Amino acid sequence: MTRARFGSALVVAVVIGGGGTACTAQQAASPERSADAPPAVVQVEKRSLTSTVVLSGTVVPSPGFLVEAPVAGQVAYTDRSAAGSSVDADHAIARVDGQPVVSPAPGTIAEMRAADATEVVSRIPIAVVSYRGFGVVVDVPVSEQYRLYEGAVTATVNVTGGPSGIGCQLVPPAQAPDTKESVGVLCLLPLDTAVASGLETKVGLNTGRRDDVLALPLQAVSGRAGQGRVSRVNHDGSRETVTVGLGLTDGVYIEIVSGLEAGDTVAGLPPGVG
Repeated sequence: MTRARFGSALVVAVVIGGGGTACTAQQAASPERSADAPPAVVQVEKRSLTSTVVLSGTVVPSPGFLVEAPVAGQVAYTDRSAAGSSVDADHAIARVDGQPVVSPAPGTIAEMRAADATEVVSRIPIAVVSYRGFGVVVDVPVSEQYRLYEGAVTATVNVTGGPSGIGCQLVPPAQAPDTKESVGVLCLLPLDTAVASGLETKVGLNTGRRDDVLALPLQAVSGRAGQGRVSRVNHDGSRETVTVGLGLTDGVYIEIVSGLEAGDTVAGLPPGVG
């Protein structure tokens, strides 16, 4: 066989157990990119992002929640406000600087956290109320806390083996989580929800939405909250590390609030990785 004929017929073959596959030498030297591999470069583009964190929760009876002062000022309790008193939703427990302090849900006052006529700051707990129905407690792990931003906006609950798609009212929990590595979230199920204590749930926490904002795939950005870094690809092909401001993420894309413009090109992996 001549050298030319030999070269044109060159193949690389692997035979295992009687079966085999073949590829050309060129293909062996340049394997195809994995389907899961990030693209070499990506462009900054505008997207609408909705952040929903799905976590496990547990049904609990009569959970305690905080009633907080809406403003700073002096506390003045109503005549019916005392531990053991029953309250309805939107019932005024006290006034602070003339503004009513209302319970967001019906229940029984379990504890008064501030003495009458004392000065308090805004958002300080005034009382603890025990809910009349069931709630769901969720411990948010450290790995997901950056997605809570300014707190969850709405919650939807699916009970394992039970009802699903239940709107659940978010309230400040009175009880701290069992571990310092988590943040406690509490939501109150409607009073007529058919559940039992101890049932496991999946809770979708909607933490925000952004429309028509600059965004990049998460895998192209180093960092997940506040600030991050990307490798911007310039027109001449050179790369430079750029610090970017980060906003909301939907778990796939992340909002870019500063540092880049629409149409900018960045590497598919962040600095030091790609």
